[in-house]
Amino acid sequence: MALFVSEKLRFDVVGLTVLVALLVLGILTPEEGLSGFSNEATVVVTAMFALNAGLVATGALEPLIRLLSRIDRPWLLTLSIMLTTCVLGAFIKNTALVATFLPVTLSVCARTRTSPARVLLPMSYAAQMGGVCTLLGTSSNLLTNSLAVQHGLPEFGVFDFTRLGAILAVVGDR
Repeated sequence: MALFVSEKLRFDVVGLTVLVALLVLGILTPEEGLSGFSNEATVVVTAMFALNAGLVATGALEPLIRLLSRIDRPWLLTLSIMLTTCVLGAFIKNTALVATFLPVTLSVCARTRTSPARVLLPMSYAAQMGGVCTLLGTSSNLLTNSLAVQHGLPEFGVFDFTRLGAILAVVGDR
């Protein structure tokens, strides 16, 4: 906990170090220690972070930054970013989406001289609200689906959450 709080090491390094320590000390068996890596939700979230790193590194988001930078009204910029992240949040993990949109939003705010405080929290909420609309949008939905399947229940469809999720997204984004 001290390493997480101190932030002297990256959180992923701390997490893997703790896992190795638990394995070496015999507190966890190798099967227990590695079981999380075989979970579909873990693999999907990891892949989304890899995709995020690629998008940021290649500059593929620059056209979006230029487009959003044309918006000169702060309320309209906030609304545009919220709508974009809400829709994308239905198909991209909200954590990875917010991580991807963080540098985009900060760049746009710097170019338009808009306070990031006006945009960042609404962006995060919008990504979460969009995430509840599909099976793919949040890790929680994927985890629930994999637990249901493990217990012999039928698998959820991608859009089984959409009807209620869309209502929650519209109401929650207000």
